[in-house]
Amino acid sequence: MPACLIIDSKYFTVLKEAAAIVGIGLFNKVEWKTLGEIGNFENGTGMPKTFFDKDGEIGAIHYGHIYTKYNLFVEKPIVKVNLDNARKLKKVQKGNLVIAKTSENMDDVMKTIAYLGKDEAVTGGHSAIFKHQENPKYLSYIFNGYTELIKQKNKLAKGVKVIELSVSDMEKMKIPLPSLKVQNYIVSILDKFDTLINDLTKGLPKEIELRQKQYEYYREKLLDFPKNN
Repeated sequence: MPACLIIDSKYFTVLKEAAAIVGIGLFNKVEWKTLGEIGNFENGTGMPKTFFDKDGEIGAIHYGHIYTKYNLFVEKPIVKVNLDNARKLKKVQKGNLVIAKTSENMDDVMKTIAYLGKDEAVTGGHSAIFKHQENPKYLSYIFNGYTELIKQKNKLAKGVKVIELSVSDMEKMKIPLPSLKVQNYIVSILDKFDTLINDLTKGLPKEIELRQKQYEYYREKLLDFPKNN
């Protein structure tokens, strides 16, 4: 899994360059919006592991798998359920985010995957679905490591042995939202680094380590936005 982002608030030179490359000129403004303004959350409903069926027809995203089995994006869920049980669960469409609302530690709560599969999937309890019109990969990069969002999460999450984060609290969180063209460009760069550092067939361990450091640097720069005053 990629290292967490370490985002500061100094400069966003690379972001300006991204805006110029995609043809929208000098990038002067990034809107900060609450997640409630950007999209809609929907709570998942119970999905016991007894629902899992290797011969099932519908892919299922279990909240525990979000932080133990998946990276940032999912095309094919690792478990399935049959059609009868799928009807009892919340539906996940291509481009939706699926978020783990519950964990035993602060790091894993709000771990997010962007669902990129062409077929409808389902999810269950302790998870939330986020429906939106933005680049799902951009949002997944933000949700999984943007420092300012993590700070907000840490303040709002509740619990000691079990950490929980409600949909109503997530709706209040703010993130930087550039235009869709700039989101797409940022994703195109981060995807290249993500592939390099996660594919062990593409280099020796030392080369991968160097790529990861380079990846972290560019993730910082590409997602570095000025805060609203």
